Amino acid sequence: MRKLIIILTILSFLSCNRKDEIPKELNYSFEYLNEVWSPENIESFKNIKENDTTPNNLHFGIGLNLRNNLLRHHAKSDSIVAYFNSLGITHYDYMSGLILYSYHQYLNGENVYIQDKVNEIIESEKPYKECMEKQRVIGLEKYNRFKISDTINVKLPVSENNSAVDYGCPNLDWKFRDSIDLSIDGIITNKYYSKDSIDAYLKVKILNKNHPKTEIMMEDLVVNDEFEIQLINSAWKIKTTGNTVYKP
Repeated sequence: MRKLIIILTILSFLSCNRKDEIPKELNYSFEYLNEVWSPENIESFKNIKENDTTPNNLHFGIGLNLRNNLLRHHAKSDSIVAYFNSLGITHYDYMSGLILYSYHQYLNGENVYIQDKVNEIIESEKPYKECMEKQRVIGLEKYNRFKISDTINVKLPVSENNSAVDYGCPNLDWKFRDSIDLSIDGIITNKYYSKDSIDAYLKVKILNKNHPKTEIMMEDLVVNDEFEIQLINSAWKIKTTGNTVYKP
């Protein structure tokens, strides 16, 4: 009996230590998942194997729940987001993924360790961040160069749905196809920064379109309508009529 008490005491001590070693922000997340997930769902998640494709389906289920409720509208939201920011993780999609990754470790009695995944994310994000740094400089140059009442030409890639689309960093390179893609001549009617100064925009009145029936970002816009041009992180090619193209 004495040996049994000693063993139980040691196990209890190790269990407490293990919980203490887990960052409190992850513990908050585990407590949240314990509350919102049924025991059946928790058990099913616990038994997912590394090569199982099931986790991909969690992004729009419990992953969306985590992003909308725990990371944005919860008493612990600020603390949890600040913790991930301190690791260099700023995107909520990555945060929810890391929470689930660590929760799976926790449920299976493994050492809760996410730094390896954090390093992978940061490495994969480098091309995007480098591209965005360049885009902010280019976007500011465009914003300062283009003036209200300037006439411009804008070239936009068109999807298979016959609608002009845009690409974000780091995938900004594309080649204009005259028979498919959209070319618009227009006049700048306004220019402005977004409220948080993350992006800058031009408001353009359409003077003509090379493909009148092609939509712009799923909107059916015609001559004399106005549309918005994002100047940072955009693949649209803009030039002042007769001048050099300012490529993104």
